[in-house]
Amino acid sequence: MSGGDAERPAVVVLLAAGADRALLHEVCAGAEEEGVPTRVDPAPQGDAVGLAHEAAGRSALRTGIGIGEDGAVAVHHATLPADAPVGLAGPDAAGAERRNVGHLAARIVKVLPLA
Repeated sequence: MSGGDAERPAVVVLLAAGADRALLHEVCAGAEEEGVPTRVDPAPQGDAVGLAHEAAGRSALRTGIGIGEDGAVAVHHATLPADAPVGLAGPDAAGAERRNVGHLAARIVKVLPLA
């Protein structure tokens, strides 16, 4: 083992600049309620689906969440095509729907049924 600090595996959440940071609470809480940690990284811009796909590529767990400038939230897996997220909550989604995106991300990581 090396002496460096290894970052613990987590679902990466990319938050677009200009997106409402309050959305993070519901999204991250959903994943963490399932026992899966999240790591939030800023993104200069982007839509939820594109950010989620990029986040999945950054995640050691190969699962990512994107929060777009418009407030939409998506969850993606690194093995899926960029335009095919696993789940999406639109910009007008309720808090429970956003929390569900976090739950969905955690269920992907834990290899549990998505429904």
